[in-house]
Amino acid sequence: MYHARRPELEAPRRVIVIGSPGAEKGALARAIAERLKLPCIELERLYWRPGWRKPQADEWRAQVTELAAREDWVMEGTFPSTLDIRVARADWLVYVDAPMPVCLIRKVKQMLRGRDDPKAEVAPGCPQRVNGRLLRFIWNFPTSIGPRINTIIARERRNRTIFILRTKREQDEFLAKVPILGDLGSDQAGPQQGG
Repeated sequence: MYHARRPELEAPRRVIVIGSPGAEKGALARAIAERLKLPCIELERLYWRPGWRKPQADEWRAQVTELAAREDWVMEGTFPSTLDIRVARADWLVYVDAPMPVCLIRKVKQMLRGRDDPKAEVAPGCPQRVNGRLLRFIWNFPTSIGPRINTIIARERRNRTIFILRTKREQDEFLAKVPILGDLGSDQAGPQQGG
């Protein structure tokens, strides 16, 4: 597990969780959000319109810009076209860098299981389906999107706390530390107002 060391580790207010489809970043993002008491935003559920329609590129950027402008969130989803917006606002960047074959197998199983479950929607009005384009995207992720993420990490390592998690064990170890880091940050921040 890699993380950029900073002299102070404050509880983050904004966390992005990125990685290939099938990396199980959604479950990790929800767990981080629960531990830090932050809202979790799953971008895939917002991206797809009923009937698997895509939004216009400018509409999507505007929507993500609005979401990223909020004060507190854990935002899950890679979506390279809007990564710059989210990285600029994030305190933590969590990259779930699971091996491509693992991601591919997980996604195929998820697709096959979901076909028989009418409630298994990827987004409202978007039932689970076997999607060859998505499987090709996962296959190519290490050479197409991975280098872009690595460039962002190299550029941002002094500006953000970055975690790269390659295995399930590293995810579990990271998650076990999140409340400790959160406690440290909230102690430094002083008493909270409101209820």
